[in-house]
Amino acid sequence: MQREIVHKLEDMSIRLADSHAHIDLEDHFPDQAAVLRRAREAGVLLVINVATGLTDAAQVIATARTSPGIAAVIGVHPHGAGAMTDQDLAALDSLAADPKVVAIGEIGLDFYRRRSPEAVQQQWFRRQLEFAVAHKKVVVIHTREATPVTLSILREYRGQILGGVMHCFDGSPTEAHAFLDLGFYLSFSGPLTYPKAGLLREVAKKVPLDRILVETDCPYLSPQPWRGKRNEPAYVVATAQQLADIRGLTLDEVAAATWSNTLAVFGLEEAAVLAPEETANP
Repeated sequence: MQREIVHKLEDMSIRLADSHAHIDLEDHFPDQAAVLRRAREAGVLLVINVATGLTDAAQVIATARTSPGIAAVIGVHPHGAGAMTDQDLAALDSLAADPKVVAIGEIGLDFYRRRSPEAVQQQWFRRQLEFAVAHKKVVVIHTREATPVTLSILREYRGQILGGVMHCFDGSPTEAHAFLDLGFYLSFSGPLTYPKAGLLREVAKKVPLDRILVETDCPYLSPQPWRGKRNEPAYVVATAQQLADIRGLTLDEVAAATWSNTLAVFGLEEAAVLAPEETANP
C-alpha cells in the first residue's frame, strides 16, 4: 500500500503539507533524515514541526533552520501546564522571535488525561493566547474532552488572536461550525481513515474546502494502512486520499487545497518553502 501511494504521488507531482508533526520528539525519530527524505519522495514538501514544551522548542527551531520545507511551532502542551512558570514564558519569548517560528502551540486543554489540573491548564492557556497576541502569531490548539471550555476561552480573545488551527479535529458539526466562526482552520489526521470514523467523515465532508488541513501528528495516530506502527509525514497522503474520497474530489484537488490552506494560515510564501529544495538539488 505504501509503495502504491508514493508511486501515485510521484506520477502526479503533487505537493502535500503535513500541518502538524513532532519530528523532534526524543527517541522517536533517530532516523530523522531518512524520514524527511521519504516525506519529500512522497510529495510532502512542507512539514509544520510542533514542539511540546521548552524541552524540544530549541531543537524544533534548529531543525527548521537546517532542513528544507520545515517550519517551527513552539509552546507548552496542556500536559506540561502544571509545571509551567513565568520563567518558562520568558524563555519562550526569546525563541518566538526566530523567523522560523510561524505559530504558538500546541496549546489548549486536555481533560482526558488530566496530567495538569484543569484550572492550571486554563490559566496557562490564556497566558499563551496572550503571548501569541503579543507576538502577532497564529495559534495551534489542542483540545480533548474540553471543547466547551476551549471555545469559551477562545471567544474571550475574539478579535485579538489572529486565528489558527484546531489540531487533530474530531468534533461534531456544531463544534466545527463554532471553530470556523472564530476564524480557525480544521486539521484532520489519521483517525479520519479508521473504519469506525463515519461521523468524523461526515463532518469532513461538509467543512469548506478552503478551511481544511491534513496532518499526521506523527509519531502518533498513524492512518489505517500503517495503524499500529510509528507515523511519519509521508503517511499524510492516506488522510488526504480519504478526504478526497469523502468529498468526491481527486487527490490532486485535495492536495492543492490543503497545501494552499497551510501556507495561508501560517503566513508562508510558496517560493520560500520550495526554494531550499531547489538550492539543495540544483
